[in-house]
Amino acid sequence: MHFLYPIGLLALAGLIIPVIIHLWSVKQGKTIKIGSIALLGESSRASAKSFKINDWLLLLLRCLLLALLVFILARPYLKKVTLAGRQTGWILLDKATFRQVFNSNRKTIDSLLKKSYEIHDFNVGFKALTLKDTADDQTKQANNLNYTALLNAANHFIPPSANVYLFANRRLIHFGDELPTLHYRLNWILLNQTDTLSSWIANYAGKKYEAKSNPSNTTYQYLNSGDERPINITIHQAPGTADGKYLIAALKAIGSFTNRKIIINPPAEKADIGFWLSGDAVTANFKSSITTNGTLFQYENGKVITEPSFIKLDNRHIKLSKRIASTNSAEKVWSDGFGNAILTDEKTSTLHIFHFYSRFNPQWNELVWDGLFVKALMPVVISAENMANFGFENNPADQRRVSARQNDVFQVKKTASKTKIILNKPLEPLFWIAALLIFVTERILSFIKKPNDVKS
Repeated sequence: MHFLYPIGLLALAGLIIPVIIHLWSVKQGKTIKIGSIALLGESSRASAKSFKINDWLLLLLRCLLLALLVFILARPYLKKVTLAGRQTGWILLDKATFRQVFNSNRKTIDSLLKKSYEIHDFNVGFKALTLKDTADDQTKQANNLNYTALLNAANHFIPPSANVYLFANRRLIHFGDELPTLHYRLNWILLNQTDTLSSWIANYAGKKYEAKSNPSNTTYQYLNSGDERPINITIHQAPGTADGKYLIAALKAIGSFTNRKIIINPPAEKADIGFWLSGDAVTANFKSSITTNGTLFQYENGKVITEPSFIKLDNRHIKLSKRIASTNSAEKVWSDGFGNAILTDEKTSTLHIFHFYSRFNPQWNELVWDGLFVKALMPVVISAENMANFGFENNPADQRRVSARQNDVFQVKKTASKTKIILNKPLEPLFWIAALLIFVTERILSFIKKPNDVKS
């Protein structure tokens, strides 16, 4: 038993009041005259007080009545903690393949339905499905959404700690960079799929590769297409700065990694890419030194904002100390932790321009110290025309699958595996009933047990 206002129990000290009343209760003596000595005169009257408790039952009833009133003042209640009962489970599958999945897993699905499991579409909104949907012959497109995002979103629809049976393949392309954290128990039922082999041509770093993929791995073989044309790069930096040396080191790393010849500041030919590493406006002569439809990477000038943040690159956070306030509405390529533009992309009739709102300087950011610097510059130097799809890690033909031995990555979050339910049941009505009964009993006994007078 618990009390909402336990401080009210201090009133129990009042129990001493009925005890004092009973101890100080005085029974007045009677004067008795005896005939044989009546003529001798009246004797002196004597009185006596008794401090003995004469009626223990009344005392206990009155103390109990007072104690009950004190408990009512403290608001008693019972606190009961129970674990939530097992919630109705879910069956998740793609509606587009419902019929095929049901036909190949009929026994499993029927047994789950008998246990009151619900069927839901493994898609945005998780729409409830029925067996009637298996008769839908309409052409549907299979679900190509990110499984990681869907499994995370299901946390808001599925009751905590519920059992979920997911019928889906485990192709690696369906998963994001981070594994999902689940609040429910996931049982992944693999679809019957035969091992397949696919191939495609990938362009990377200006070269062509033939990719061959199977459920366990993907390999790439370089297709020799002759010597690639060198990449001419011109660099201008503000006097007294060392930004250029960090850029040149990154360009050499890119050339070594891609086996592409990179010529910096060619003496006669026009440049494919120009880096303007100065806060001053880009000169007309520098722009004219870049070939038509070439690339210009330029420092932006403006109000310098000094605030701690980071540059978000490739799911990494690179420390950022200073940036230039951006007023350009061009498409963001890099941004900081507050969503401000750090690098924007703009295409004009003659140039592909990147606007950089920071500097290649450790006092502005730590990008130049990070190995990610080379990878971040790669799309600018090698494949500026296709930055969004640069690389070949997420090709739709990739057949690689998450190993079945990696089930532990989908385990339910321990803190949410069991749901506690706390029920507080107030006891005041019971105490009021008990107090009323005791009060009535005490009053009846008080009238019955009157002192008997001694008759003369």
